[in-house]
Amino acid sequence: MEYVLLGFFIVLIIVLVTLFLTGWQITSVQSEQRRVVYDRAEFFLRALVNSPYLNKKTFKEGSMLEDSKLTSVTCEDLQKLYGRGWFAEINSLNLEGECTEESYPSCGSWSYCKKEGEAIVFEIPVNIYRKTTGEIDIGILKVGLYSG
Repeated sequence: MEYVLLGFFIVLIIVLVTLFLTGWQITSVQSEQRRVVYDRAEFFLRALVNSPYLNKKTFKEGSMLEDSKLTSVTCEDLQKLYGRGWFAEINSLNLEGECTEESYPSCGSWSYCKKEGEAIVFEIPVNIYRKTTGEIDIGILKVGLYSG
């Protein structure tokens, strides 16, 4: 009888250790997946900020987004470069209104690839060069990457 009870406890300990290790592994994989998505989002943010398709050509120090380029580029153009599964919004702190070819230059918001669900989002301040006036505005670039 003692051997049956001892065997039962040994089997119980083995099962508990197996469940603990399995839970640990699942948590580790989820953490790694989250880290990979954050790394992708950060890479995409840096690529978008430094893109020659959006930046002022002669500006040498960091990035300076040019409003005329922001207005002319479309989601489809950027998806050809960066793939799918993301969205981006740029909002000027000085002007409001969605920028289109009709409302340019008296606008201050650009959106690419509308937000479709839950995403990992990064926001950073950016400089926006106003080509018609030569002024520089401050804006917020919001980039989201879908984890799926």
